[in-house]
Amino acid sequence: MHPRTVGEIVKENLVRLRKGRGVLARDLESRVRPEFAELFGATTDTGSVLRQKVIGYLEELMVALPTQWRRAARCGLNLPPSTDGETLQQRLSVLAAEFFCDERTARRRMDEAFLQMAGNADRGQVPMPGVGHGGIGWYVDIFDAVLRLDTANPEAIERRTIVATAGSLDRIETSIDVPRHPSNHSTRVELTREMMFGGVVAGTGMGSSTNFSTEIILPRTLRRGERHTYGLIARIPPGQEMVNRYVYVPYRQCRYFTLLVRFPPNNVPQRIWRHEGVPHSAVHDEPKPGSELEPNLANEVSAQFRDLINGCAYGIQWR
Repeated sequence: MHPRTVGEIVKENLVRLRKGRGVLARDLESRVRPEFAELFGATTDTGSVLRQKVIGYLEELMVALPTQWRRAARCGLNLPPSTDGETLQQRLSVLAAEFFCDERTARRRMDEAFLQMAGNADRGQVPMPGVGHGGIGWYVDIFDAVLRLDTANPEAIERRTIVATAGSLDRIETSIDVPRHPSNHSTRVELTREMMFGGVVAGTGMGSSTNFSTEIILPRTLRRGERHTYGLIARIPPGQEMVNRYVYVPYRQCRYFTLLVRFPPNNVPQRIWRHEGVPHSAVHDEPKPGSELEPNLANEVSAQFRDLINGCAYGIQWR
């Protein structure tokens, strides 16, 4: 039995969400399945925060829909501002009158709209070709990174959920750039990589003197639209200093990126700030107003980014 695709997860949850008061239902938390919440970074959210994220994600899925399908979807899900009725039956009656059809046909229009939304989800809301540095046929749906600076040597725990856009996908190539520290004028930059789960390292290489690539064989061949999650740990070796930032510059479509940086309790920087969709050269500038972050009691800061632009920088820097 194959794992479900993004589209299948979305379609099932759209049907669950349209019952009763739709997205305005009081029991929204029980209707949103964990695998659906993961698609828009809401696995731990509740109440109004969850509702806002659900509505935002559904709005994204409807962007490219034709007018009639978009209207059918909004009516069925009871998206605000809504005056179409407190029950699905009431909303079907409103839609049928508006479309000059019977309620059975109105429901079919809703189902057609949901299928289109599910198709958009399979492609990452907008058609994503899966083209990028390291080969074609996949894109990054969710990239979750934890940078630990409180260990003997800095390590980045990276968890990526990818989606296949090719007919079949059995291996991928990913890479990470390790900028040379200003104090390092001659020593070669090094990086070690360890596969945590979700694949087997088939080979490693270097795209430049500071770029490290990893070829990963997937546990099984993915078909178009299927998701797969893998984890990789990247470590700076002993004696090698790390620059004062973790910045992700995507060269492949990435829908959602979240980053947490944990500092040692005896060495928390005085200034910490985020970069969002800026040229990479911005790492040499002063922080922009409103970009600074405050560490919590665990000496951690975090940032989330959505719909990343290829070639732009996203991440956290400190001083």
